[in-house]
Amino acid sequence: MSARAIVFACVAATAACASPKTPVAEIDVGPPVVMLTPEDAPIALRRSVVADLYFWLRTKVLEGEAPPAFAEAYAAMHDLRSDLAADPTAWEDLEVPLGAVSSAAELVAIYGELPEKKDVGGRPVSLRKDALRLARAMAGVEAAFRRGPHREHEAEIARAARDLSQRLLPHEARILRAIESDMAISLLVDGERASRPIVVTLVGDAPYPGIFAADARGRVMASFVRVKGLDGNALVETVLHESLHAMDEMTVRESSTAMNMLRAALERRGLGEGDSNVEMAVNTVTFAEAASLVKRFVDPAHRPLGESGFYTLYPPAPAIVEAWSRRVDDGEALDHTADAIAAAVTSP
Repeated sequence: MSARAIVFACVAATAACASPKTPVAEIDVGPPVVMLTPEDAPIALRRSVVADLYFWLRTKVLEGEAPPAFAEAYAAMHDLRSDLAADPTAWEDLEVPLGAVSSAAELVAIYGELPEKKDVGGRPVSLRKDALRLARAMAGVEAAFRRGPHREHEAEIARAARDLSQRLLPHEARILRAIESDMAISLLVDGERASRPIVVTLVGDAPYPGIFAADARGRVMASFVRVKGLDGNALVETVLHESLHAMDEMTVRESSTAMNMLRAALERRGLGEGDSNVEMAVNTVTFAEAASLVKRFVDPAHRPLGESGFYTLYPPAPAIVEAWSRRVDDGEALDHTADAIAAAVTSP
């Protein structure tokens, strides 16, 4: 124990002996997981202290500092980032469970089942040991986080949930029908929602703008959206963007979906699953579809988020968006759309 801690303990003990104890009111921090929308909502929203803590730590590592009380958790996340930086998908092993746990202590058991080593960018890293270090550190500071940063995040998350309840939820049924038609997928069984609901966890801060995580080929998935700096139509588009990723993962074994037809068209042109252009093309279509849904069902004046970022970073994006618009607006056949996008991606 440090000298400062000993002095504090002695002072506290002396004060306790000198005067009767007065009860200290516990701070009401609420349950660790809260559903923010009705459970039968086609796209449900939730708040999770553990997910909020995890993504806050990821953000703090990017910023380069965290409060002293979180030093060990920050260091553990910092070391993980150093190990996983070469492969962004490597984070999924850690992030998929965040969609289901209610305490950081649960992560200790889950991360204990991870592979001891993982190949990341051509070199082996100690995945299990580093992940366990993070989980234990998170468990140690979870209570402090709930009484500190999470209380501020909670207000922002509540604000975002109200915004989405007004803008998105009233249109969800029509939006899902449009997605089924546009993306050639089936989310309903006998008119009822499929047994695997789409749940998006809202967090205060995270690497911009949202995070989607899934295991190998669609067995388990989780979606997260940061609310910091997002509101209105931009927030709706981001939630739809992450939901579309989830829907793609749910139907990844169905060859006739729009995304899988696109992947097949790209493969015929020599771009296999490991080629980064495949992911970029799929992401562009996801951006285009999410923005289109907002314009059609929420606000015709919405400006797509991709226009201020993603589309300018990926040269084939404008041609991909144009091809997808012909699909959505003019009903172009899906095989023609997939071929047009593949041509745009592989053109010199």
